[in-house]
Amino acid sequence: MSEEGIDDPRSVLSLAANELGAGQFEDALARVKALQPSLAGTPDLLAPSRALEARALASLGREEEALAVLEQAQKDAEAANLPAHVEGLGRLRAGLAQAFEMERLAAMSAEDLERQAEDPAQRAVLYSNKIVAALAVGDIEGARELLPRARVAAEQAEDPAALLPVLLATTQLCVATDDVATAKRALEAARKVAETHEPDAIPLIDEMAGYLLRDPEA
Repeated sequence: MSEEGIDDPRSVLSLAANELGAGQFEDALARVKALQPSLAGTPDLLAPSRALEARALASLGREEEALAVLEQAQKDAEAANLPAHVEGLGRLRAGLAQAFEMERLAAMSAEDLERQAEDPAQRAVLYSNKIVAALAVGDIEGARELLPRARVAAEQAEDPAALLPVLLATTQLCVATDDVATAKRALEAARKVAETHEPDAIPLIDEMAGYLLRDPEA
């Protein structure tokens, strides 16, 4: 590392971000780890460095370490009275945690999932999440095959709200297969279920309608 890079931590962070974007995860991680001891007096730069560290760790498959880094970084940012950094780090942590869970579900077989959840309502949620996870990795056929299992689990559940995640997953699957008419029907059915049994989910349904079913010509 050049003397110029050492004197200018922002340049170091920029180099690390470039390495991360180029897939040089080990190099990015080493760079930010070497920089961090010099940032004790500049907490406004420590938070971005922790975010880069966590993203590099996540890219290397070190998921628990990545989440632990962000959790500690949030505490440090709070102690330094940097609320915007606390919020940003929290969003990154939640996003990574969700991505890790989706990866876990995508890799899990339907049979393993069935054994993991004895309660039909819980199975309906897990199958629905697995459908979304399959769509996220481009496995449309896998998502399609899971949908009947999710519906059966919802039908077996004693809670009518168990159908809600299945309908939302159906919406996303139909959008992915360009079946917009069925997607709209599924989302409208989800709204009716939510109005009766899960009113807190209505804002999510409205959000999904906005970004999934918006008119591309508008």
